[in-house]
Amino acid sequence: MVKNGSDLAKALALGDRRTIGDAPTVAEAVAADLRRLPELVGCLFAEDAGVRMRAADALERVSRGDARPLDAFAERLLTDAAAIDQAEVRWHLAQIIPRLTLTDAQRGRAATLLLEWFETSASRIVQTSALQAMVDLAASAPDLRPTAADMLGRAMRSGIPSLAARARRILKPFEVDQATLDAALIQEESDALTLSVLPDRLAVARLSPGNGLPAWLDWTDPLVSATRTGEELSILCREDRVPDTVKVERGWRAFKVEGPLDFSLFGVLARIAVPLAQARISIFAMSTYDTDYILVRAEDLDRAADTLTRVCTIIR
Repeated sequence: MVKNGSDLAKALALGDRRTIGDAPTVAEAVAADLRRLPELVGCLFAEDAGVRMRAADALERVSRGDARPLDAFAERLLTDAAAIDQAEVRWHLAQIIPRLTLTDAQRGRAATLLLEWFETSASRIVQTSALQAMVDLAASAPDLRPTAADMLGRAMRSGIPSLAARARRILKPFEVDQATLDAALIQEESDALTLSVLPDRLAVARLSPGNGLPAWLDWTDPLVSATRTGEELSILCREDRVPDTVKVERGWRAFKVEGPLDFSLFGVLARIAVPLAQARISIFAMSTYDTDYILVRAEDLDRAADTLTRVCTIIR
């Protein structure tokens, strides 16, 4: 054990950059006496690269059990420590960041930082750690899920085995299988999607299948649909067309996939539906001979459009 009166930096100086040295022992000592936490954080800024590496390692070990004591250092970790251009420090920081209690502003900066490391780091370990950290961060921040999903898709298409393998391992928390995510996030230039936002508020009404088409339905409206099964007649039309006496779900807005779409295309709806599912946005989908329509709640329209800009071109 590291004695109370010892210098943590001296203990962390043991070994070289290929070894973890005394990091586990230091982590145990600091966890047992959290008054020494500022000293350990200070070791991140030591001149010796080995000390910096093992300090980051020890901090990550401390954060595994209960990261709350590190919350007091969140700002410094996101600024001064994140500025340290050392792969071993960054991959440990990436593991620590999602465990911290962050403000909304800090969470946004953390996401920007992780995305930058994922895109620009020369270290595969930093890239995979940043990918995992973004997914972990998004678990409690739904607005970050589209970014995390986009990173997962890019990782699987990267041709880098370590990134692709990590992406496959962390798909389960997203509740999306690899094939679906691949279909959802592929953005080939030759197969880019353009969506336009239709102006009308829409409604989906349910009638008895034996009633026939209602007199209030106006086929001159831009988007009208009637689908009959043995159990129901389902009507999609402008919201103001439907009488109050009819069973109806009001307040929908529609995205139209600009077509016509070739029948040989696959995964079109998945590429739209999966990012929206990751953002927890409910949809109602409808397909025609030429194209597809995706309806979302009116109050979700702007958020849906922002989410879909990652995989489509949106025309408002």
